[in-house]
Parts: sequence; structure tokens; C-alpha cells
Amino acid sequence: MKKADANMWWIIIGAVLALIVLIVLMVLFTGKTGKFGVGVSGCESKGGVCVGEKSACPARTFSSPAFDCAKEQTCCFGSPKECNDIDKACDAGEQCSTDIFNGKRYCFS
Repeated sequence: MKKADANMWWIIIGAVLALIVLIVLMVLFTGKTGKFGVGVSGCESKGGVCVGEKSACPARTFSSPAFDCAKEQTCCFGSPKECNDIDKACDAGEQCSTDIFNGKRYCFS
């Protein structure tokens, strides 16, 4: 009976050590993938434009909840047309924005 009791303690010690190693690995990997997930789901990394939550999306874009922006902002995904005040590159019925998004101005309808 004493030999069987000794084997049981080694099994318990091994299981506790394995559990500790598993927890440490989970903490390491979830910390790394969290930063990766932010870059993958970012609006601007996919060519989108983050606008204020109450603002309209630029012309030729649509609001997309699939991509992330900062708080109180909406991702407008598509192919917005850039413009500036000097050359009015917008089509008829559109105007160049007064606000700057990602360092650029876009046409709004």
C-alpha cells in the first residue's frame, strides 16, 4: 500500500505542474494575439476612413461595423475620393469636406 500511495502523490504533483504551465502559456499567447487582433480588424489598415459617430460617410463609402475605429467613431469602408480646397476634384452634387480624416479631405454628397 505504501508504494501505491507514493505513486499517487507523483501523479498529483505532475498534474498541478502541468496546470501551472498551461495557465502561463495561455497568458502569454492571449497577450500576444490581442495586439495582433487590433491591427487585423482596424478600419484604417484596410483602407477605410474613421469618421465621427454622428458624421456621414464620404461619397462612395458605406458604414461597416465589421472594422474597428476609436470610441465614438464609425468605419466608412469603400473607395472615397480625395479632394482639397484648391482643386475641386469632387463630382457634381458633392463637396470637399472641411474636416480632415487620416490627414486627407474627402468628397461628401
